Amino acid sequence: YSRSWNRTYLMAGADHPSGWMVQGRLWHRIKEDAATDDNPGISDFVGRAELTTGWKTRAGHALSVTWRNNLRDLDKGSARLDWMVPIDGAARQFGSLRLHTQLFTGYGDSLLDYNRRRTVLSLGVSLVDW
Repeated sequence: YSRSWNRTYLMAGADHPSGWMVQGRLWHRIKEDAATDDNPGISDFVGRAELTTGWKTRAGHALSVTWRNNLRDLDKGSARLDWMVPIDGAARQFGSLRLHTQLFTGYGDSLLDYNRRRTVLSLGVSLVDW
């Protein structure tokens, strides 16, 4: 079975000098032949739209919240909270290396389990800035 999907996006975003940002995305799944579609309900679970808002402090901390929904049922979709903290001294050697904490709840944490509700706490290192 395949766990992929092709889609087209419409996206807009804005940043403010104070560190605030907002970004919205709408997408449409490109239809597949019903006989060979391995993920027929992916848009119903993962969603059709996403709204992200975030804030960066002058000290380099970053906090963002993302809400994703299928625009039909409020019981599907997901919410994600990200918090990134700069690693002291690492900025001089590695650029924007940060500790990254993420809390996710809902559908679509991964394409493997797109149709299963999950709550996941992830800890790691972020190599790039959002």
